[in-house]
Amino acid sequence: YEAAAIDGANAWQRFVHITLPMMRNIIAITVLFSLIVTFANFDIVQIMTAGGPRNMTHVFATYAFLLGIRSGDIPLGASVSLFMLPILAISAVFILRGVRKRARDIA
Repeated sequence: YEAAAIDGANAWQRFVHITLPMMRNIIAITVLFSLIVTFANFDIVQIMTAGGPRNMTHVFATYAFLLGIRSGDIPLGASVSLFMLPILAISAVFILRGVRKRARDIA
């Protein structure tokens, strides 16, 4: 920070060019965890709205529960829940690949 300040960088430039690149891996892992929690967020949606008016507030987990348990169509509920797997896997691969690449660049 001191060297950037001596070179004439203002606070925004120090944040964008020094602080943000150092936090990039932490932000990426936080995004990955947030994505996983969002896809698996069953309890809040179920307690608050139970699918809401006209089944408009379902997430994948509550929709799979509705189809598999409440409607009795277990295979359809399982297929909806398995739909989350490729989306999460592809996202995790790209995010973790970027984290590893940046870790190698730092080391």
